[in-house]
Amino acid sequence: KNTVMTQCGTDLSGIAKAQGGDKIRLPHVGVPTVKAVTQNAEVLEVDVSGSDTGVDTELVIDQHYAAPLWLPDAVKAQASYDMFSLYSGQLGYAIAKAVDNHLMYTVVAQLTTVLGSGDGVNANATMNVEVGEALTPAHTATLMGIIAGETGNTDGWKIVLSPKAYGSLANTSNFGNSWTQGTGGLASSFGGTGIVGSLLGMPVIASNSAFMDVGSVAASSGAGIPTAWDGFDTGASTDDDYLRGFAIHDSALYWAIQDQNVKSSYQHTYMQDLISTDALYGAVCRTADSAGNRRVISLTDSKT
Repeated sequence: KNTVMTQCGTDLSGIAKAQGGDKIRLPHVGVPTVKAVTQNAEVLEVDVSGSDTGVDTELVIDQHYAAPLWLPDAVKAQASYDMFSLYSGQLGYAIAKAVDNHLMYTVVAQLTTVLGSGDGVNANATMNVEVGEALTPAHTATLMGIIAGETGNTDGWKIVLSPKAYGSLANTSNFGNSWTQGTGGLASSFGGTGIVGSLLGMPVIASNSAFMDVGSVAASSGAGIPTAWDGFDTGASTDDDYLRGFAIHDSALYWAIQDQNVKSSYQHTYMQDLISTDALYGAVCRTADSAGNRRVISLTDSKT
């Protein structure tokens, strides 16, 4: 519960639980070409040169995290409320944040690969929309232009924004009426989903992820971040661009939670109850910087 990134992408948990194993293969093709139809001539001749026909993307379920807690007898006996419910909820929240961090890292790592690291993400303007300290209608128009060129409409797209980007979006003095044409404000489901409204037909999700509005993120096993992220610019210069958010299509991110459990047992040698929750999960993200294959559009801003 209380995850943000599970609102994005495609959930393959059902397949992961049903088929077992640690991998799900996702065969895919690139952008199909159209062919002129000539009467009495072969139409279905296929030229796969230069495409990614037959390429597989593998979703590997390789993340296994657990959150344990000891509950002493004395504390349990003296409590005036259901401590099992209280702490199992807190453990569930900890695991949810670990899942959320992994999904966000998966997207950010893919963007880092696609955008390059020569001199910040500005080097590839086709995937970059500068948002500065304020998100304005001009940025939205640029973003819409890219999305329309990729899939033709906004179906299947979501916008994930950092606190700064969402703050500027919600500031009507910056954005005028474009924001209020959506649902605007905080939706009733915000507490569990992060969804704060819609913009031009796309759900808008506010995220306080550790990867937003920063130049790098340290590894933290306790937070479910096993690998550090060094920012978009790993070259000699120091102009790391901050991630202010991104637009993401459902076909870009695939994730699965294969198993999740809450367990409790009494350990009489310690006179305590052991409560734990764990989850086994994985994710994969794919996109490209070539027209027609871009499925994650970054919103970035130079820290300078």
